[in-house]
Amino acid sequence: MWPFNTLCGSTARLEGKTVIITGANSGIGKETARDLYRRGARVILACRNIEKANAAAEDIKRNPFLKVDKQEDNTGDLAIYQLDLSSFESVRECAKSLLAKEPVIHILINNAGIAMYPFEKTVDGNEMQLQTNHLGHFLLTLLLLPRLQLSGFGCRIINVSSCMHWLGNINFDDINLERSYGPWKAYTQSKLANVLFTKELVRQLASKSKKKIG
Repeated sequence: MWPFNTLCGSTARLEGKTVIITGANSGIGKETARDLYRRGARVILACRNIEKANAAAEDIKRNPFLKVDKQEDNTGDLAIYQLDLSSFESVRECAKSLLAKEPVIHILINNAGIAMYPFEKTVDGNEMQLQTNHLGHFLLTLLLLPRLQLSGFGCRIINVSSCMHWLGNINFDDINLERSYGPWKAYTQSKLANVLFTKELVRQLASKSKKKIG
């Protein structure tokens, strides 16, 4: 239903670019992977469920163009890496594997997320939505950042948040919401954390860039 069912109109080609998308086996992540694959990128699907990731990759390969006119068969490449954002060990293993196998990383799209989840703590002791939506991506980004910085001009990090972050609040005195948990409250907190992380990352990277120029 419009306006939630539109296609990306960009015709930019992405040959030679490597893109990582977390949670790319369904929804926004999968359709983003489809579009970037169509435009020639090497697209890495970083997913928790490998079986679903394989199914998504096969679907993308079979239907890369959808409503876009297929004039040339110059699609990119697809790869799958295991990533469970609710486990810092899994995040570190995924990053280690990516750094060992991928010589360049041009775009990191932190897309994966969960919503309206009942109260549960991860193996690392964090509230599930906070770690899956924010903390896991925070760690992954910091681990991959040096490779992104060495991969050439124009590399970027895209953090997928939600307009619902406006309703969020960072509960520093009860970050896991153990005293006041609500699925919606936890979700909006995690989405606000995405936005604050993005703003601070931009600030710090800009500051370092100015120091190098100076």
